[in-house]
Amino acid sequence: MKLKIQHKVLILIGILLLLNIIFLPPLAPVKFNVNEGEISSANIIAPYDFYIPKTEQELFEERGEIARRIPPVFELDNSVSKTVNKKIATLEYLIDSLKKLKIKDDSLVGLVQKEYALTNGIIKYLLRGNYRETLQKVSTKLNDLYARGIVENKSPEFRIITIVSGNKEMVESIDQLYSLTEAENVATLDERQEYRNLIKFFLQPNVTFSEKKTELRIDEVFANVPKTKGQVLKGELIVEKHKRVTAEAMVKIFALEKTYISIGAWEVLRTILFRNVLFLSMILLLYHFDKITKSHMFEQKALYLIALLSTIYLVIGKITYETNTIYLLPIAFFIFICALYFNLYTSIIFTIVFAAVFSFTLNSIPIFIYLFISGIVAAFSIQTIDSRLSLYRPLLYVAIANLITILFIDMYLLKGYVDILHVGMGILNSILASVSLALFLPLFEKVFDFTTDLTLLELGNLNLPLFKEMAIEAAGTYHHSIVVGSLAEAGANAIGADPILARVGAYYHDIGKLKKPEYFIENQIGVKNPHDNLKPQMSVLVIISHVKDGIEMAKKMKLPKKLNDIIEQHHGTTTIESFYRKALHISVDTNQDSFRYPGPKPKTKEAALVMLADSIEASARSDKSITVTKLQKIVRDSIARKFDDGQLDDCPIARSDLAHISTAFLPILTGIFHARIDYDSATSN
Repeated sequence: MKLKIQHKVLILIGILLLLNIIFLPPLAPVKFNVNEGEISSANIIAPYDFYIPKTEQELFEERGEIARRIPPVFELDNSVSKTVNKKIATLEYLIDSLKKLKIKDDSLVGLVQKEYALTNGIIKYLLRGNYRETLQKVSTKLNDLYARGIVENKSPEFRIITIVSGNKEMVESIDQLYSLTEAENVATLDERQEYRNLIKFFLQPNVTFSEKKTELRIDEVFANVPKTKGQVLKGELIVEKHKRVTAEAMVKIFALEKTYISIGAWEVLRTILFRNVLFLSMILLLYHFDKITKSHMFEQKALYLIALLSTIYLVIGKITYETNTIYLLPIAFFIFICALYFNLYTSIIFTIVFAAVFSFTLNSIPIFIYLFISGIVAAFSIQTIDSRLSLYRPLLYVAIANLITILFIDMYLLKGYVDILHVGMGILNSILASVSLALFLPLFEKVFDFTTDLTLLELGNLNLPLFKEMAIEAAGTYHHSIVVGSLAEAGANAIGADPILARVGAYYHDIGKLKKPEYFIENQIGVKNPHDNLKPQMSVLVIISHVKDGIEMAKKMKLPKKLNDIIEQHHGTTTIESFYRKALHISVDTNQDSFRYPGPKPKTKEAALVMLADSIEASARSDKSITVTKLQKIVRDSIARKFDDGQLDDCPIARSDLAHISTAFLPILTGIFHARIDYDSATSN
């Protein structure tokens, strides 16, 4: 057991190492030692996609162009007019107060100047006339000017401006506003110099330039400007060998070398850490799924199969990605094998994992969508493969799925045109997957010991030499096996088991009787029973030996393990009743265990169905006056005996399944034995 765990750990470590080798972290290449005008000694090819950044001068010029185009931001301060009006009202109140105190004009001028920096001439001008009317006139004039807007000056650079007031903004021509000089001229037209000076004293702009907001507006627009001036694609030839290095090529080389700076040790470590956490998470997902569903993915052969499929898938995937032919990655082939080896649900999990490995590592949602849909369609389309011709069905379904997915990716996700090359690769992908399945499926079956319906159908061909020999040497066993096959197949259909495996397993379950066919009652037609001259203990050894002989024959014929298991388990540990009773007549101390088959008990639904069908057919055949009522009783009693004896304890058949099996068996038995109506029972009822 310890060795198996070590094998599992080594295999998982190997898969992790392969993943890290396939998806190498971004390591910084050697810088190029070339100069403009020189002859290149080698081809310089872009190792990955990268952008050519604009120079600082180019970015500076672009920002300057944006600054010239964007209207500068001015702030409208509505509080200016209120402040000026309050200032005028306060001056009027001050003069009123001083006048009431009957202060002389010379002293009044000095007191006013302590509060307002007005000249003597302006104050005396106010005092000589009606200062209240004058100040009211000034207030009205200024309010009219502020209603339109006053800026400090009109710069020729600013013709269109953005005026911001709270949460509102509007774009205006600066000509719609007054400058301080214009406002002064409008307010003092045909007025005396003292009045002009008074206006000038109170006048101040209410629309001011906001350098901070203007710069912020420029930065917002500049942030959306591309900082690159082109892209170099992976594999693009930058400089050709033996050609002169141009200025344009040097720009690309400098851009490439600049990307190396961002790839430091931390970036490499972070990439490795992230990827391995992702890979381990996928392995844990598979492990948890295996525990829940009991798919046995981590058993030795299954794990070897997963490791082989993963290795081939990763290598092919890396090649297709590097050659830009990712649509040729035949994920459908690997999902075909998973679905045939495990089951539908396990193959869906592997579809998710296989698609995620490439899409997450290469940071590509389109790749995930393509691989996921192709794999899901493959998983569902391979479920009922019962002939070589039916292999065309998954080919067609996968081709259609690939085509639709590629059209969706090209036209919707990539916002481009339909690439005919991509379409061709998608269709070719399905052909490669189906052809590979037909070519390699037999090899996978042999190496990893699993069986598909195609192989079972080939093995169930009754024209095979084995069955021809059985028809001649053991005709009763041959007929018995065919009837058991029909019963097992019907029962399998009723409870959701594999009908083909059940039927073919029934054909082979008694092949061991070919070694000594005359010792089995179905072959004793017109001949004396050899058991009449044998002790019960010896007869039991002969009867039991047909299981061991069948297993040996199956191994020589290299039959699949599923058929070997049915041969080995179809009697379980049941008692050979006839010889046990015969032995009891001789000695009451007879040990019943020595008259039991060695087992094991059936482990699968198919093996259990063969056991039940075998027992019921033998009982029905032994009754010389069979009727429908007797058939019903034989079916009911035989199933009950096997269940009560614990023969069905190790297989996944529920008690509710037994009723379905009985219902499925009865029409087959009635048709085969042509059962008569039990008139006595019918009359009594």
